[in-house]
Amino acid sequence: MFFRFAIVFYIIFSSLTTRLLADENQPLRILHVPSYHMSWEWNIDQLQGFKDGLALNNVEYKIVELDTKRASDPILIQQKVTIAKDLVTQWQPDLLYSNDDNAQKYFAQDYVNTTLPIVFSAVNRDPSLYHFSNSNNVTGVMEYEHFIPAVNLLRSFNKNIKRIAVIIDSDPMWAGVVKRIKEKLKANPDIEVTQWYLANTFSDYKDMMMSLQTKVDAVALLGVFNIKDENNKDIDFKEILKWTAENSQLPDFSFWESRVDLGTLAAVAISAYQQGYIAGGMARKILVDGVSPSDIPISSSEKGEPMISLARAKTLGINIDVQLLLSVKTKKQYDWSE
Repeated sequence: MFFRFAIVFYIIFSSLTTRLLADENQPLRILHVPSYHMSWEWNIDQLQGFKDGLALNNVEYKIVELDTKRASDPILIQQKVTIAKDLVTQWQPDLLYSNDDNAQKYFAQDYVNTTLPIVFSAVNRDPSLYHFSNSNNVTGVMEYEHFIPAVNLLRSFNKNIKRIAVIIDSDPMWAGVVKRIKEKLKANPDIEVTQWYLANTFSDYKDMMMSLQTKVDAVALLGVFNIKDENNKDIDFKEILKWTAENSQLPDFSFWESRVDLGTLAAVAISAYQQGYIAGGMARKILVDGVSPSDIPISSSEKGEPMISLARAKTLGINIDVQLLLSVKTKKQYDWSE
């Protein structure tokens, strides 16, 4: 009897040992599909955060960047989506990490309720629009902007700011942002958005910005990516922010560090690293702990980092209190300045 038990135990132990050795030798496969280009710091920081949150060494990554900010041509996007789908079929990744809205719209939503676990980050739109809500294989991190803290940061050196214009482009993801801002305005009646502007072309943007100079106290620069030139070609958002810094006298703010680098006065920035780090922790629960994605609630990153462009403040003639400077991240010059 003991002998038979020993044999069974040996077989089970040998099987488990073989599986563990196989797992150690065979790296986990993660397909990363970002909406934008991987040379952009926003994407670099998200992926680094994801890797740190996952905290595993034996991982192989394959990346298919959709690059939808620099090239919005649907044909080009579809070509990249096809490459990513071929990888799913042939490479058979253990998990898909997709970030920002376009990666969900063009790619990830096609794998809802399949056997491929999906973790997303930096999503602005309601996850139900991608069929993520109540799915059995999707979880992730929402990108919720810090609107009221950003306004209060501006007010810390100009207490008279009240009337605000909000600029968006044609990207559908801004619908969710606008909805959240309107909800927050209900609880903050001392802040008033008097102008909601949709910018389609750079020419329209310039005319609109100049017309706002005497109408509002500040501008929230949200959508500056889907703006075209007179030939319907995409314009790099860096060119738009450079023009704004050189021509507008209005204090402006946003929610991303890259904007402050390029001349926007202030932001309480969403941390790309934190977005990725939380997503990486979710992926670890799935891949290491065996937790189902459906048992990991979709969440958001609460941490925001206040920052100010000292170069822009100087251009606008704004003197910032020394005590405030000690508590915020500062940018001494524009990224595009020589």
